[in-house]
Amino acid sequence: MIGEMLANRYEILEKIGDGGMALVYSAKDHLLSRIVAVKILRAQFADDDEFVERFRREARSAASLSHPNIVNIYDVGETGRVHFIVMEYVQGKNLHDLIRDCEHFPQDTIVSVGKQIAMGLAHAHYHGIIHRDIKPHNILVTDEGRVKVTDFGIAQAMSSTNLTQTGMVLGSVHYFSPEQARGVNVQAASDLYSLGIVLYEMIAGSPPFRGESPISIALKQIQENPLPLRDARPDLDGELEDVVLKLLNKDPKKRGASAEEVVKAFQRIERRIQMHGEGQAHGDQTMPLPAQGKSRRGGFVGLATKKKRKKRQQEKGAPKGAPRKSKGLIILVILLVLAGITFGAIRLIPRLLFLDDVRVPNVVGLFELEATRVLRDADLVLKVEQSVFDNEVPAGHIISQDPVAGRMVKQKRDILVRISLGAEEVEMPSVIGLTTREGKLGLTQAGFVLGEEEEAYDPEVSPGIVLEQYPEPGQIVLKGTAVNLVVSKGKEAPQSFALPDFRGQDFEVVKARIRELGLPLGNSWPEHSTIYQEGQVVEQNPAPGTMVQEGWSIDFVYSQGMTPSTPEPQIPADPREEPQWTHENLWKTQDVILDIQPGPDQEVVILVIDDFGAREVYRETHKGGSRVVRTIQGRGQNARIQVYIGGRQFYDQLFQE
Repeated sequence: MIGEMLANRYEILEKIGDGGMALVYSAKDHLLSRIVAVKILRAQFADDDEFVERFRREARSAASLSHPNIVNIYDVGETGRVHFIVMEYVQGKNLHDLIRDCEHFPQDTIVSVGKQIAMGLAHAHYHGIIHRDIKPHNILVTDEGRVKVTDFGIAQAMSSTNLTQTGMVLGSVHYFSPEQARGVNVQAASDLYSLGIVLYEMIAGSPPFRGESPISIALKQIQENPLPLRDARPDLDGELEDVVLKLLNKDPKKRGASAEEVVKAFQRIERRIQMHGEGQAHGDQTMPLPAQGKSRRGGFVGLATKKKRKKRQQEKGAPKGAPRKSKGLIILVILLVLAGITFGAIRLIPRLLFLDDVRVPNVVGLFELEATRVLRDADLVLKVEQSVFDNEVPAGHIISQDPVAGRMVKQKRDILVRISLGAEEVEMPSVIGLTTREGKLGLTQAGFVLGEEEEAYDPEVSPGIVLEQYPEPGQIVLKGTAVNLVVSKGKEAPQSFALPDFRGQDFEVVKARIRELGLPLGNSWPEHSTIYQEGQVVEQNPAPGTMVQEGWSIDFVYSQGMTPSTPEPQIPADPREEPQWTHENLWKTQDVILDIQPGPDQEVVILVIDDFGAREVYRETHKGGSRVVRTIQGRGQNARIQVYIGGRQFYDQLFQE
């Protein structure tokens, strides 16, 4: 491969890595004049069409990530049967080589590496991407100490292949989570478990579970607990050990709420180490013998010498014996006082520096004052992190706590809590007279959920218009209340029919045609086209073939001809045959992955706001603890997605490029 040119752009320079799935080369990007890393799939994977397709999809998804702790993916392509990924070239070593070369990592280095890996994972998990193969080989460390996680796309594609076909996944079994070893669904917490294995290896020098075969190691991941880290590193910081062992919990729900929580834990440890120095951060460091002990022994020697001198003076009949006796008593008293202070310091200083471990009590659901008292009795401190509205928890009561109940922490530790402001009361808006689509959108964006939807005939109101709503407009209700709607069915039962394909037809003719069908014209706007002639329909919403009824509004995009700089196009005989080819860059597709918090059922609503306006593309009620996965499409450069869970906005963001 050395010297070859991929895609007429990337010149292969030298081989820099060799993995079970791919070979890694440095290359020069002649277009942008920079050095990049090119990962080329091995032949056994390149010949597997199903894997290659999955690999492309996952790599493109991973390419949407942009974070300082994630290796950037610049390009994905193929030349003949050579499939490759172009990535950021990182100067440094992988963590596997560093662990092999370094017998003893400083604790601040371990904390820094763990924090940076967790930050990269937090960014990926927020975008719905799970790595699935976190291990030291996939973690690069630059010469400046910057940590970068790599192989997001390739790890995801690999996770779906047959283990017996690759043999590669089994090579990572030392870092598998128990759920991966069982073959069940992988979740974000699986990456956190693998992070715990990596940190354990940095501390102890080897992974917690080893065996004669991959199967025996996998069984240990499922059944056994790791040996205490203090056995391998007696000076280990207590809170750092707690974080690592929490990540290695067999139950995914007990590893932490998210990677962001792990980042915060490392930040607390990092601040404490920086403030006090690494030596003082070690909870079991042995105190040296105080220097006062030597001076005390010296003082007693001096006293004995004076007594001998006094005895000699008395034998000689010295006249000043009485004053010397008084001076000796004063010195003796001073020395006894110093000895008492020294003894007290020896007993007190360790208590001040080396606090005892205490178990965190459960304060969730308690009133703030009661929670403060309970934590004070446990020698802990309550600190309010956030106050939020909550329909389930009364005002002033604790919603959640961090660390969770049952954790062992040091005395005087701050326990962060979220306190309820109670249910938020708002005025019910009116959606009567709006179309069903507009009414649902308005209610969702105002913080309500959809209740029951009924239909009723009304000869005076067009189909699809909201006739009634309960609660009624103007009432003061709790935010998140379910709203029932009564929707008009028109004067008689409407007949559903498939919407014709109007693309390529004259827009003026189409407007007349939809009037005949009883379909009102919705939004319409022009755009330049190299396929459709001026005045022809370019796109329509709903799509052709959609079942519609009288009264449904139809949106259109129509051609205003070519741009002045565009050459005369070759018009196909039937331009409707491949309408997406010219306009595919206007459509964006994104996978939305949502993990519903454990608890009661919650309504999930996904809205798309794009060239066609705002529309609801998904609305379902899901059980607590379940996962929602949907593929969403939007049209236009500013297309965005809004997600609402339980009546509250979860996020609002543009489609990823």
